[in-house]
Amino acid sequence: MSAGIALPSIAEVMPGMGYAPADGLASHVQSLAHPDIAHVPGVADAAHQAAGHLTDAAAQGLQELLAPAAVALGALSGALLAGRAALVTTQVLAAAAVRAAEEQACLEHRQEVAATAARQWEAAAFAAARANARRAALLARVRRAARTAPPGAPRPPQPDLPGPLDPVGMPLARLREELAVLADRTCRAEAAHADWVLRSTPPPFAEPEDDAWQRELRARRAAVLDEHRSRPDTARDADPSVARRADEALPQPPGAEELRHEDAVRIGAELLARLDVAATAEDAAPATAAVRHAIAAAATRPLKARTHLREARRFVADTNRAVRARRHAEERAAAQLHFLETTAPQGADPLPPAPAETALLRRVLDEGRRLEPHEQQQVDDRVAERLAELEHRYVERMLRIAVLGTDRHDTPAADSSHPRERLLRLDWTPPGWGDEHWLRIVLDGERARVATMRRERPGTRDADALALDDERCCGAGGHLDRLREITRRLGVALDFVLEGSGTVPGTRGEEGVLVLDEDTVGDRGVRDSGNTRDSRDDARPRHRTAPTDGR
Repeated sequence: MSAGIALPSIAEVMPGMGYAPADGLASHVQSLAHPDIAHVPGVADAAHQAAGHLTDAAAQGLQELLAPAAVALGALSGALLAGRAALVTTQVLAAAAVRAAEEQACLEHRQEVAATAARQWEAAAFAAARANARRAALLARVRRAARTAPPGAPRPPQPDLPGPLDPVGMPLARLREELAVLADRTCRAEAAHADWVLRSTPPPFAEPEDDAWQRELRARRAAVLDEHRSRPDTARDADPSVARRADEALPQPPGAEELRHEDAVRIGAELLARLDVAATAEDAAPATAAVRHAIAAAATRPLKARTHLREARRFVADTNRAVRARRHAEERAAAQLHFLETTAPQGADPLPPAPAETALLRRVLDEGRRLEPHEQQQVDDRVAERLAELEHRYVERMLRIAVLGTDRHDTPAADSSHPRERLLRLDWTPPGWGDEHWLRIVLDGERARVATMRRERPGTRDADALALDDERCCGAGGHLDRLREITRRLGVALDFVLEGSGTVPGTRGEEGVLVLDEDTVGDRGVRDSGNTRDSRDDARPRHRTAPTDGR
């Protein structure tokens, strides 16, 4: 064995990772590194010796480091989780919000929490992304309602909401507390806006004798909104079957022979009261008209009144489905807009810009219309591109930590015209290999490559040197297995596919970056002749994401 290729995949995002090197998780992992992994030329021997006795305690130390209530979310981890949240559906975000609330309840009752810190953080970060998106979508609805209100009509009340949540630098316990506050205030603001919509909508009847109808409608709507304030519809968004059952539970009109005027008033008021809290007066118009005709006909034509009530029930169910779809589209647009407008901190490489896509997303919120399929695909592609760049940075830092025991290392990277095309090269000397052999690991875009290197020397290699080459090639697999275990503890899968091709001559720490292509792996004659290749892979950097929670 001499060379291998792996496709790194991020199974879990460790919460403490920031953009700047040697902070958060990185500075702690330096003392927890596997002794076989920490020994690299250029790293202080003292750090290597200090880590030597922690071989078997690495996993336990990482779990202690990642105690959910103690660790604060790093900027890079937060951006990565926000990017993942921007690509999943609102159903997945709502399910994460349900899990986050359940985990918080477990902590409050001092029950055992089975989830790992990374998964708890993902649920909390997804819940924060949804809470922010829900907040932004509500503010956009209020702005649109104020803009389209008739002259002289009362303006909608301005929501009394805290600012959007920024989980970066925040411990998990505090994030959960602020999530609860924002969710409660958002529910109350949504209910207040829905009440304003009802009161600002022209009543179905103008005659004085219809005051009883108006009182009935407002009383039932108030009960629905009180239920919304006390029990958010997160579960309904997380599980479509919950919303379907709610639509099926809408009141049914009795038989025509049993339908009385007061029954028509009660059922009609209950139907209109069950409209989604994000419904506008225009959304409610078909159901309102059907209820008006039903009440007008109830006294003299009960069969016709029953038909109108059944139509109203169908209109309410259809309207609720359409409003939910529009609300989910607005919340998704808000989450994606937030992610695309986020910038890297000063001193870090800039993230790919997306002016056209942010303009499309702002229009969704300003106009309340959904994107066309090709527009949504355009936005998704840009979000995926930015997420791929963040994942590349994250995998690069985790690979440094796994190999070096820290990311405080000045290994030069190949020059590149774009930061996303850069190469990371790490020369790693496993213990006992001496100065003649080492492993070279190159991260280029979506692939990680490894080669067994030997010091380039003039002259013919004798039988002992060739035998040592074979011994190093045979032993490289075991060292890569230990590397794979360390990266697994760090939440990154790194499964090398290895092939036998002899050793590659080179110079440890050279400026050039060796890139092994699949078509050259296995050509021992080329490798042993001293020919190395300095190239840059033009593949766009992408990292596979482990399929969890429907992603």
